[in-house]
Amino acid sequence: MRLFIIFVKRMIMNAEQILKQHGIKKTVCRKCIIDKLIESDDTALTENEIKDAFSGLFDRVTFYRSLKTLEEAKVIHRIVLNNNTVKYALSSLLVLSKIHPHFHCTSCDKVTCLDSSLLDRNLHLPSGYKVDSAQVLLEGICPDCMKK
Repeated sequence: MRLFIIFVKRMIMNAEQILKQHGIKKTVCRKCIIDKLIESDDTALTENEIKDAFSGLFDRVTFYRSLKTLEEAKVIHRIVLNNNTVKYALSSLLVLSKIHPHFHCTSCDKVTCLDSSLLDRNLHLPSGYKVDSAQVLLEGICPDCMKK
């Protein structure tokens, strides 16, 4: 329930408030990662796109530990594309569900999270199976690229 409250207010919350709400120690690196993802306007970014924004500020180990901490706390989530590229997005109301789709534009390479209600919640698994997580990746052309 705490996640719901945090992300209803996400647009008016800053990185420090998000870290505090999740009980995560505030570090400059974690704050910078969250700020960069907030600036990305709900577009997922690669590790390099995030890291390049702060070139030289943090060593590699600090950066990757910070990504891992934020992911484990569900502040951010990982998206793996078909070519094994990994992108990260700030978690929001749309992704509180473990299973939610992403859209990958094959023209501009932009990845966005989609509402989990787009998926059929009545998936029927064989007896004895339990889904912990899944990735659904839709690929095509985004509205911006369609205009070009």
